[in-house]
Amino acid sequence: MKKFRLTAIILAMSLSAVSAFSCSDKTPEQSSAEISYIDPNQPVKEDPTKYSGNANKTNSSFGQEMEVNSTAFTLNSVVRVPDDVSDNDYIYMNVTIKNKTDIEYEISSLNNFFLALPDGTEISSDVRTKIMALSSFPKCIDDYITIPANGEFTGYLAGGFVIPPDTDSFTIGFFPTLNNEVDKSEVILSPVSAEDISSDDSVLK
Repeated sequence: MKKFRLTAIILAMSLSAVSAFSCSDKTPEQSSAEISYIDPNQPVKEDPTKYSGNANKTNSSFGQEMEVNSTAFTLNSVVRVPDDVSDNDYIYMNVTIKNKTDIEYEISSLNNFFLALPDGTEISSDVRTKIMALSSFPKCIDDYITIPANGEFTGYLAGGFVIPPDTDSFTIGFFPTLNNEVDKSEVILSPVSAEDISSDDSVLK
């Protein structure tokens, strides 16, 4: 009799434990309608690359001097050079940068510049343009470029950009970092239209 009673107690305790465990896994508010699924047949949308995402933007115009962060910047000219190997175009730019501080600093095409395509994607300087410039365009100046204290630099940068051949407009972005190359808090944006782009690469030679 005692054995039977003990067995009944153990069985009752086991059923209670199973019931409690099962109930704890259930969420009354949850329904199948609340569960969302990713359709594998739908392409994943990727945001365009943004180097200027957190920067304070100052709009300029082609050929206009704009001063930000004790730096005056002018985009003087843009030259398009076709690349027969890749069927892309290389973009080179002539810029003027005036340092209005008492400290000299260096700038580079890779760190201080980017090109924004019409879809909003921002691309950095491409080493292929530098290789071509240093072998074929003696007027292009290699990085790094020293901007003297209370002085200025004007010239074509060897580091350019690679763009699709059907691109007829874009924006050049310049970060006036002064002597702190990681300071990307400010950016000057200079839109470039089709009529601003030259195809005469003789100015680079």
